[in-house]
Amino acid sequence: MWLISFTYFAYCMQRVILIGFMGCGKTTLGKKMARQLNIPFIDSDVEIERLNQLSVGEIFGQFGESGFRKMETDFISSLEERGDFVLATGGGMPCVGRNMELLNELGVTYYLDRPAKELVHRLQNAKVKRPLLEGMVGDELLEFVELKLTQRDEYYKQSQVILCREDQNSADIIRINGLLHPRQRN
Repeated sequence: MWLISFTYFAYCMQRVILIGFMGCGKTTLGKKMARQLNIPFIDSDVEIERLNQLSVGEIFGQFGESGFRKMETDFISSLEERGDFVLATGGGMPCVGRNMELLNELGVTYYLDRPAKELVHRLQNAKVKRPLLEGMVGDELLEFVELKLTQRDEYYKQSQVILCREDQNSADIIRINGLLHPRQRN
């Protein structure tokens, strides 16, 4: 009975979860959507930094990638009791253990699919540098992104909605979410 109640509760909640490779635009799009829906925006990396009082780079340095991934899993679990939100996940968050399954249970997951070359361009021009990409440029960065996308594809494609580049705008996602949650149309 609790599982049914939780499933119903999660279905009634307006929880938008944006998934995709680093640099695909989850944070930018998520902030815009949250403003339009008038619900909180959560960036998982920012929250993990706040909770641990360390930057993602410092967490990687002290605890390694596996320590950071454990923190991500714990963070997902902490969201079960929250109300409506738009969540921008870290790029690797869905690809560890049962995280993708947990995210799908938590809300509606949207994969922001982008080509590797576009991601490389965006990452090279980003204001924020990523710990996993430290020291990589040009062909080395492209090979890394292509490899990671290949490894993560099976997880990302478990998202409930997969959006190609042209459909990655707040209006389309809000419209899709409205179809999935008809009581919440504005």
